[in-house]
Amino acid sequence: MEEVTAVITQECAKISCNFEQVEKALHDRLSEYEGAVFTEDSKTIAKKHVASLRAQKKTFQDNLRDEKKRYMQPWDEFEAQAKRLIAMYDEPINLINGQVQAFEENRIAKKRELISQIYEELVPEDLSEYIPLKRIYNQKWENATTKEKDIRNEISSAAEKVQKDIATISAMESASESNALLIYRTNLDLTEAVSHINAYERQKQEILAREQERIRREAEEAARRAAEEERERKLKEAMALEAAGDKEGAEAAVEEAVVMDEATGYSVPAPVKPKVSGVSTSKDWEITGIDTAKVPVNFNGMELRPVDQAAVMRLIRASKGSIAIPGIAYREVAKMSFRR
Repeated sequence: MEEVTAVITQECAKISCNFEQVEKALHDRLSEYEGAVFTEDSKTIAKKHVASLRAQKKTFQDNLRDEKKRYMQPWDEFEAQAKRLIAMYDEPINLINGQVQAFEENRIAKKRELISQIYEELVPEDLSEYIPLKRIYNQKWENATTKEKDIRNEISSAAEKVQKDIATISAMESASESNALLIYRTNLDLTEAVSHINAYERQKQEILAREQERIRREAEEAARRAAEEERERKLKEAMALEAAGDKEGAEAAVEEAVVMDEATGYSVPAPVKPKVSGVSTSKDWEITGIDTAKVPVNFNGMELRPVDQAAVMRLIRASKGSIAIPGIAYREVAKMSFRR
């Protein structure tokens, strides 16, 4: 169809006025009154001249308005016709554009349906709560230039990443896995989810260590009390045997009491004069702690590692408690004995 373009042309219209004649008359009138002094007698005449000039001014203004209206009438009629023509352009524009928009909307609707089908095909149901379609939806997928293969690749990559991240969280085998998955579901941030599990496990280990230490100390204290009671019993037994004249039995009971001291780390109090005749005390030492990593292999010509406590005690006794052995802690104790 041949294109027809609207073209506006204009012929100059002529408008005239006796400007020069009127201007001269007004100048003459102005020069007539310049320097004039009005009196009571001439005041009435002056007022008539002012009224006359005002009437002439109004007449000219009215004439200007009327002539402008008459001059603009052809333009007003022309402009109204032009506007009707402009409106006619909109009819085919709206018709064609409406069809194009309907076609585009239909195309986008079909593309969205295809995207939903691809999502349902590639994303397992258990992952949909982590990556619902609206969460990973890319507006560019709706473009006519975006291929189905590209859409599949993006959705598939998103699903694979989430699967790997969930597997990583589950592989940590933490009691806090469910909470970590909730965190991951919120922002899909694997680092934050793993940090949560690590913090939980650290806290768990600290609590467990404190509890184990409490149990150990309670058991140690119970054993110490029991050993102390047994020690006291053996000492009383030794005293009774000594009083009965059974020195061998008394000495054996004392040795058993010393064994109780060494087993529990109980220190026999500083030497005191025995209340039972024939009982004496002497100095001895006992090992209170061993840090195996710090104990030397050889020390003063004696092989100590693997840690030989008997060899260590020989060194301590030989030095009368003055030697310092790396990794070995010991203390002085009192040893009781009986004279036969």
